[in-house]
Amino acid sequence: MSKKAMFSLLLIGLLAFGAGLGTYAWFTSQATSSNNTFAAGTLEVGLKGEGEGVFNLGTIDNMQPGDKTDEVVMYITNNGSLNLAWLGHFEVEPAEGDSTKLAEAIYIDSAKMEFLGPEGSGTWGDADEFITNGTGSGAYGSYYIGLANGDALKVISLKTWMEANAMGVGPGVMTGALKPGYMYKFTFKLGFAPLAGNEYQGDTEGINPINIRYVVDATQVDAGALSALDDGKDYISIGSPSAMVTWYEEQLEKQELY
Repeated sequence: MSKKAMFSLLLIGLLAFGAGLGTYAWFTSQATSSNNTFAAGTLEVGLKGEGEGVFNLGTIDNMQPGDKTDEVVMYITNNGSLNLAWLGHFEVEPAEGDSTKLAEAIYIDSAKMEFLGPEGSGTWGDADEFITNGTGSGAYGSYYIGLANGDALKVISLKTWMEANAMGVGPGVMTGALKPGYMYKFTFKLGFAPLAGNEYQGDTEGINPINIRYVVDATQVDAGALSALDDGKDYISIGSPSAMVTWYEEQLEKQELY
């Protein structure tokens, strides 16, 4: 049974000018899922979506190589009145101790992005299932196949994913743009790498449970706003804000034509 989270992004803030200084405070927004705890031996996952309360992905007792989670479905939506650019990424932190080594063995088994109109109606772009069975697929499959081939366990581990700058806006960061009411539907499944060895057993020193969550930041579709977000977030690294604005505007145009 799939589980769903709704990230509702509402650009809020105050546009402020310093007296005679021309200083801006850009509109921004952020949505974060609750911690999803992965542990060798036991897996307990929980997600919290805005307006949907707390729900559990399910518990896998004594998680072992080859096990997979239930499917997770996240909706990234624009509930405001302004066009926005969003940037989303996984965060992995130790649930205890100071080790995130388990991120080497937890991998992305499947990942798919869909592009939906208001209230989930229709589509304004072709669905992209870019990861299948832990490796690349779809239109950009060769890039993701390369990620899996370069991973020690031959799958796209969370560690590998979070070190790869696939979209040019930061390691492990995905991005898009939305008109008010429009949404992205992100569906994924995680697993414990089949080739993971005894070094990832739960009773091995240095292997602690890890918390996994997904964070989405949003700002205005403006080069200055993107630069400010880049300066304020250490996980975001936008090589060319002006080029990104051009790409975002192309995405928004697809929604205009929908």
